[in-house]
This record gives sequence, structure tokens and C-alpha cells, in this order.
Amino acid sequence: MLDAPTLNSPEFGAAFLANERAERLKTGKVGSILVLLLMPAGIVLDAFVYPHHLTLFLGWRLACSVLAGLLCFLHTIPFGQKHYKTLGLLIALLPAAFIAGMIYVEGENPNYPVSPYYAGLNLILLAASVVVHWSTIESLLAVSSVFLMYVAASLPKARMEDLPLIFNSYYFLVLTGVLVITGNHVFNRLRKREFELRYELDQNKKTLEESNQKLMELDQIKS
Repeated sequence: MLDAPTLNSPEFGAAFLANERAERLKTGKVGSILVLLLMPAGIVLDAFVYPHHLTLFLGWRLACSVLAGLLCFLHTIPFGQKHYKTLGLLIALLPAAFIAGMIYVEGENPNYPVSPYYAGLNLILLAASVVVHWSTIESLLAVSSVFLMYVAASLPKARMEDLPLIFNSYYFLVLTGVLVITGNHVFNRLRKREFELRYELDQNKKTLEESNQKLMELDQIKS
């Protein structure tokens, strides 16, 4: 087993960051492609819930897909690979911004005093978190940003009689955020521990190979 100083060494830190970067670039591409494909698919929901805004929302969804395609492309070039953490946040914030826009547009609709599309924000946080796996700080930024988007979209046009329903949506959005932050914190701790074990195994394997090589050299000298 390697001692604590070895696991806190610059070499271990660099190896862990390189591994995390490679994994995040892979998952970031997957997340971007999911947004690209699933965002336009939501037009089916729009057709039933907001048919009077079908053309407008379709345009927004297609625009979001184009930007998601750009995010996917950025994961393949040096600039994007350098800023992979920012791209990882945008995978969630991009569709969340468009959905918040839809919620704002429907803020004065008497048939939907509180848009059911707040559930889409919950889905985005959970899905992006499962695919991308943010750090704890990134999780806090993503959750707080999405929550503020929803507040900005839902509160300005809210009526007094709508406040209980709005509070209900806030409540579930906050609970989703707590789950996302806690889940990512636990996952990242487990992922780091798993990497530590693999790193220890690789280092011990190298040490064993070096010892065997020295023994072979000694045998040759004796011969």
C-alpha cells in the first residue's frame, strides 16, 4: 500500500486530474448529444400543453439543439478541452434557459398559472448530473443558477392566488438540487477512492517489475 504522502504528491494529483478531464470530456459529449436530440423531441409535449406557441417553441428548441451541437464540437478542440468544466455546466444551463423562457412566456396564461414545465428543470438537473457528474462546487453553481432562472421566469407575472403553487414548484426544485449536490459529492469521493486504489496497484506493479529486473541482473552477475 502507498503511504499518504505519495497519494498527496503532485504526480498523483496530476494523474487524477488527467483522468477526470478525460472522463468529463467523454461524458460531456454524451450530455451534449442528449440535449441535441431530446430538446426538439419536446415539441410533442408543446403540441398538447402550449399548442398556441408551437411554432415559437419549436424555433427555440431547434436553436437550443444547434447550440448543443456546438457544445459537443467544443469538446473535441483544445479550447473546449481546456475549459471542460465550463462546458459541463452549460450542458444543463443551456436547455434550462430555454425552458425558463417558455415558462416566462406562459406566465399570464390563466389556464396554466404555474407552468408544468418546471418539471423539465428538475429533469435537466438530474439527467445532466447523472451523465456529467459535476464536482460539489459545480453542482452548487448549476442548482443555484437553474433555481434563479426559474424564479426570474415565474415570479414577475405571478398573481397572489398562484403563490402556493409556485412555492410547491420551488420546494421540489430545491429538493432536486439537494439530491444532485449530495449525490455528486458522494460519487466524487467514491471515484477518487477508486482511482487511488488503481493508482496504488499500478505503482506497486511497477515496483515489483523493477525488483524482478534487479533480481535478474543480480542472477546474471552471479552467473
